[in-house]
This record gives sequence, C-alpha cells and structure tokens, in this order.
Amino acid sequence: MTDQDYKNIIACDWMEKSESALKSDEILLRENMLVACVKKLYYAAFSAVSAALANAGRKYGRHTAVRAALDRDFVKSGFIPDDYGKIYDRLFDDRQEGDYTPRTTFDKKEIERLL
Repeated sequence: MTDQDYKNIIACDWMEKSESALKSDEILLRENMLVACVKKLYYAAFSAVSAALANAGRKYGRHTAVRAALDRDFVKSGFIPDDYGKIYDRLFDDRQEGDYTPRTTFDKKEIERLL
C-alpha cells in the first residue's frame, strides 16, 4: 500500500462520517430538532474538511486547527470560494452556541439553506 493509498482510505473514512451526519441532519430537521441539527451539520462539514486535509497528508486533532487549515490551505489559495470558508466559520460558531448557550434557537429556513 502506498502512502497515497493510505491517505485515500483515511479520507474516505472521514467522508463516510460526513455523509452519515448529513443523513441524520435531514431527520433532525424534519423533527424540528434545530439545535441538534446545527451541531450535526457542523460535524458533517468538519468531517468533510478533515477528509480533504487527510487526502493532502494533513491531520489535526483540534477543531480550531482544522478551521485554520481550511482557511490557510483551501480558501486563501483559491481552491475553494471564500463563501465556503465563511459557511464553515458560521457552522463552527453556531455549534459552539448550541453546545454552550442555554435557550439557543436557530431559524429553520436558514438551516435548510445551509444543509
């Protein structure tokens, strides 16, 4: 197995996590579990970014490191549009709010748009 084969396997594992999170998001949204939906939506994005980083041979253990790598390696290089970086940042902040702020609410239409 080559080094790139190993990177591809890890990237596929991360993408499976991302796809699973998106499937659960659809259920959470349908059931109006908006805070849980936003949190899971962030994890879908986190897993997808982790897949891209793994494919490039990078691995980070902290959410803030993944966020910084997305900006540095993909947004600033022009590989992905700046808007996608902003969406990731928003999901990161919303997930934090959902985790640590009581009585958090989110707009269902906005979640549908993000999903």
